[in-house]
Amino acid sequence: MLLTVIQIVLFFGIPYLLVVLENKSKFIKTVGPIIFCYAIGIIWANSGLPLDASLSDTISSVLIPIAITLILLNSDFLTLKKNVKKTGLSFLLLCISVMSVAAISVFIFPNVYENSKIASMLVGCYTGGTPNLFAIGYGVNADKNTIIVANLADQVLGGAYFLFICTLAKPLLSKFTKQISVATEKTDYQKESIVSKLTIPLKEKIKQGVIAILIGIGALGVSIGISYLLTKQATNVAVIMLCVSLIGVALSFVKGVRQNKVSYPLGQYFIYVFSLAVGSMADMQLIIGQSVQVLGIVAFVLFATMTLHFILALLLKIDVDTIIITSIAGIFGPAFIIPTAKAIKNEGVILIGIATGLLGYAIGNFMGLSLYEILKLIN
Repeated sequence: MLLTVIQIVLFFGIPYLLVVLENKSKFIKTVGPIIFCYAIGIIWANSGLPLDASLSDTISSVLIPIAITLILLNSDFLTLKKNVKKTGLSFLLLCISVMSVAAISVFIFPNVYENSKIASMLVGCYTGGTPNLFAIGYGVNADKNTIIVANLADQVLGGAYFLFICTLAKPLLSKFTKQISVATEKTDYQKESIVSKLTIPLKEKIKQGVIAILIGIGALGVSIGISYLLTKQATNVAVIMLCVSLIGVALSFVKGVRQNKVSYPLGQYFIYVFSLAVGSMADMQLIIGQSVQVLGIVAFVLFATMTLHFILALLLKIDVDTIIITSIAGIFGPAFIIPTAKAIKNEGVILIGIATGLLGYAIGNFMGLSLYEILKLIN
């Protein structure tokens, strides 16, 4: 019980400390609290220190839909209209890339156990995120160990890719294109952090914070209910993510809700906690020690897909931020859109990024299962 309390305190305390230090340290401000949270989580997970992985999973699962709701309350819909065509094209190129690379991987790694099933799972994973990986794994009747190892490999390599996206991707890709990225002017409350001196009294700040959290919890509760009604599963991730996004968008049209000055920075803070929790679930020892071959095929599919997608998108003159956000939408799903948008300093792509990730949820399973049937015919 004591360890659980300590873990919860650290999960919420470390991100808060980093936000405080961000205002005082140029290094932390440059790198960003998200990167530090993610890195600290990975180090913690592989250090041998006490850690309840199930608690990490619970915290990340609960906080991300609440965070998405809070941040969407202040979203700019003009960006959605301006950038929808380029985003759709970029996501199409990502789908073509992952289907092609995954199919090729089966022939490059012929001795990997259940290679066709792994390739199919990765197609779903890299067009809509982890939920699709599990769905396709069960759909093709893959061995449970195969599903677990593929997921663990994806977590570690995905972490490396996420760090690349948040640090080097934008300056690197910007060298190859002059296309201007779509951005929106942030409002005053979007520029504030959770510890900034908002231009409202402390009492009002607390009041608005409580209201924001209640809205987030309420949106999550409604989404869980809808998930159960539609699928008979209270924790269907795709349905819940879709619902909280729609609720956040709908409530943003209510002037009083949209003008809540605490909802946005509070949502940002929850994203930091989420990043720490996700990082703490990476188990590098299990992957490296038992699953080198699986690690190889996952690495090939992930990084070859990334490279091919980047090349095709640049050739078709798609701007860098759109390339990055659609890549993250496909490879990680909606959950990582907000931290990515913040890392590349263009929060105007949040809405279109989440919409793209939700589209990936919808088509990822179909793509993965289709590839598996095609590979069965070839083999």
